[in-house]
Amino acid sequence: MTIRSQKYLVAALSLALLAALAAVGSVDAKRRAELMKTRAPLTAAALNPQLERGKAVFAKYGCNACHAAGGVGGVKNINAQTGGEVNGLLRVSETYTREELAERIRNGVPNVDKADATGPEPPLHMPPYKDLIGGQEMQDLVSYLMSLRPQAGEAKSEEW
Repeated sequence: MTIRSQKYLVAALSLALLAALAAVGSVDAKRRAELMKTRAPLTAAALNPQLERGKAVFAKYGCNACHAAGGVGGVKNINAQTGGEVNGLLRVSETYTREELAERIRNGVPNVDKADATGPEPPLHMPPYKDLIGGQEMQDLVSYLMSLRPQAGEAKSEEW
């Protein structure tokens, strides 16, 4: 192998190495961006233990069964006017005051409007929690729900 061909080989390998580093950098940047999205709520909870307690109340009383983990919604509710799904809770702070939200939890939502008036009743509705959740648990739950926010760029959904 001549010196000239060795130089071309080294140049080609250097370019290949540079391309590999660029690809790895891109993948790492995407991974870090995803990590930062999930890290923000953890930081907020770490700074405010009430949010972590509220999240525990959310799970304890089964709110996540219908509203999904993190209150993102999307659980199927056949023939519900809300698009056949249970609404998410990511925008309750835009719709309710703390007192209104606590009252909504206490009283529940006994009737869910039908998408098709001739169709079946939607099977899921929110029961009243007035005899179950109160005091500090209610304050913690309301604080947690008011802290939920959609991811950046997510379209505004219907009210809860």
